[in-house]
Amino acid sequence: MTARGARRCATTRRASTPEAREASDGSFEWYREPQRVATACAWMALGSFATFGAPSGTSAFDLELVKSLVSAPFTGAVNPLFEALFNSLGVVPATYACLMMPGAKGNKSPFPAALCVGASFALGFFALGPYLVTREPRTRVKRSELGFVTRNIWESKLNAAALLGFAAYLAFYGASNVTPDTLAGFATLFKEQSMLACVSTCDLIVLSLCAAPAIAEDMRRRDVDDANALAFASVPVLGPACWLLVRPSLED
Repeated sequence: MTARGARRCATTRRASTPEAREASDGSFEWYREPQRVATACAWMALGSFATFGAPSGTSAFDLELVKSLVSAPFTGAVNPLFEALFNSLGVVPATYACLMMPGAKGNKSPFPAALCVGASFALGFFALGPYLVTREPRTRVKRSELGFVTRNIWESKLNAAALLGFAAYLAFYGASNVTPDTLAGFATLFKEQSMLACVSTCDLIVLSLCAAPAIAEDMRRRDVDDANALAFASVPVLGPACWLLVRPSLED
């Protein structure tokens, strides 16, 4: 391909992004974007499954499950596969915070970014989904424009390293405890014993499936080609955390 052809392809690609369309007419209509519509459908599907498809009447069991997770972490008191998954639901919202908050200031979404991101640590995609769907893409952001928390925590390489380290530990803990018994126990939790285990599993799946557009937007915000966004997102929990560690800092 000639240099002129490469520039033409790059220009065409930039023109097809939500940011380019928003800039061309001064508005952003999320329902015209297939990715946003797909995210909205995923949010509704997750809510419907949690209401009608997950095991019911398990609140007492789930309460004891949470008590065991808190009081005796990583001791085998809880199915290790579920324990790794459940703790991943702390890493993933923090990763989304690092991806979303740099573009949150002045965003015209009807749902406040800080509220949705903060609530996602407890409610996962149920809280984060509406903001992911309706947020206005913002890729022209300078580090000096960020708030204190975003600049010093969500942009911090120390925070990124901590998230990646914990994600790697969870992956190791889960993988090293894969046995026929733990697999059977997890299946029983998911299908019969625990609404918490069932919904948490589906929540993590949906959060992971929706990560690629958020990573791609963050790449464009840092003048990085977003062609590798799907590659980072294809490894749940670990991949997005890896991007946080290697991504360039925003310009001042």
